[in-house]
Amino acid sequence: MNDRFGHDVGDGLLREVAKRLCSSLREEDCVARLGGDEFAVILTEINNPQQAKLVANNMIQTMGQPFLIKGHTVMIGLSIGIAYFPDAGEEAITLRKNADIALYNAKECGRNNCQIFTPSLRKQYSKRLGIGTELHLALERQEFFLVYQPRVDLKTNSMVGMEVLLRWQHPKRGVVFPDEFISVAEHFNLIIPIGEWVLRTACRQYVDWKKSYAPFNCTLAINISLHQFQHKGFISSVKHILQEYQMPSDWLELEITEATAVNFLGKIEDTLSTLRNMGVKLAFDNFGSGYSFLSHLKNSPVQSIKLKQTLIEDAHLRENDNLIIKSTIALSQELGLNVVVGGVETEEQLNFLRSSHCFEVQGYYSSKPLTVGQMTQFIEERNSKGL
Repeated sequence: MNDRFGHDVGDGLLREVAKRLCSSLREEDCVARLGGDEFAVILTEINNPQQAKLVANNMIQTMGQPFLIKGHTVMIGLSIGIAYFPDAGEEAITLRKNADIALYNAKECGRNNCQIFTPSLRKQYSKRLGIGTELHLALERQEFFLVYQPRVDLKTNSMVGMEVLLRWQHPKRGVVFPDEFISVAEHFNLIIPIGEWVLRTACRQYVDWKKSYAPFNCTLAINISLHQFQHKGFISSVKHILQEYQMPSDWLELEITEATAVNFLGKIEDTLSTLRNMGVKLAFDNFGSGYSFLSHLKNSPVQSIKLKQTLIEDAHLRENDNLIIKSTIALSQELGLNVVVGGVETEEQLNFLRSSHCFEVQGYYSSKPLTVGQMTQFIEERNSKGL
C-alpha cells in the first residue's frame, strides 16, 4: 500500500480501518493495533465461539466496502483468527498465540475468512513449522530440482514452449510436489529465495539448450507467486538474471494465477506493466475460475491465458461447458491473446480443442514433465525429425 500510494495513504487507511473496527463492535469491546496491518480485538460476554464468529463475519463484511483515502479508492480483505476463552487457553499469551494459529489457517483458506482455534489447528501449524525448518535446509542442501513440461503446437507438432515445475527431493519423503510446501514457503518468507533460485536455474538451463540446439524457438514459462510480484527486488532480480545469461526478455513468460489476478491485480499492476515494457511475456494461469474476469482481459497487460485443466476434462461430453470453453477461446483470440490449454491427457480432449481452434496444448498426452536429461533427449529427438 505504501509503495503504491505513499505513506500518507497507507497511514490514512490504517486510521479508517481502526474506525470501522470500532464501529462494528460494542462500546465495552477493546481494539488495539499490534503492528503493521494486524489488530487485536477483545470481546467480552461472548457465550460460545460461534457467537464470536458472527461478530468476525460482520467485521469482514464491513471491511469489504471501499475506502476513499485522499482521493484514492482502496479495497482490502480481512482475515480473522479466533481464540475462545477458556477453550483455547486461560492466559493472555496463550490466547494470543492460538489466535495467531487460527489467523494463519484463515489466510490459508482464502481472502475474507475467519477461523476458530482448535487443537487440530495447532497440530497442523506444528507440522508446517517443521516443514518451514526443512525448507531452510533444503535450499542450503540443494534439494530442489526442476522439471520441464513441453508445450506443443497442434498444427505443426513443434514445441513452442516449456513450463518450469519445481520439485523437492526430500531425504526421507522422496519427491515432494509444490502444493505441499509453497504456502509454507510463503508464510516463512522463503518463497523469495526459492523463487529466485527457480528463475535463475531455469534461465541458465534454457540458454544452454538454446545455444546447443539452435534454432530453438520456444518460450520458457515460469509460475510466479503474489509474494514474488509484490517483492521490492523482483523487477531488478529479473533484469539481473536476464542480463547475466544474455537471455532476451521475450523468451521468458511469467505466469500468475487468475485467482491472484482477480483479487490483487491492483496491487501488482505496476509490476506487470514494467515487466511487459521490458519485453517479458505475461500469462494468466489456471484461467476459468471466474468467467466474469473475461471483461478485465481487454485492458490487462497479459499476452496469454492458460485454461485450467478441469474445464476440459469432459468438455466434449458436456454441452454447456463445451459452449463456455469455445466462447472463452474465441473471445480471448479476438482480443489478440494466445490461448494455451494445460492438462491435456486424451485424444478426445485434443480433438475437441482442434475443433475449438485452440492449437497450443500442454499435458501428459504430449509429454509428462521431464528432467533436464529427459528434456535434452526430447529436444534432440524432435530436432532429428525437424520438429
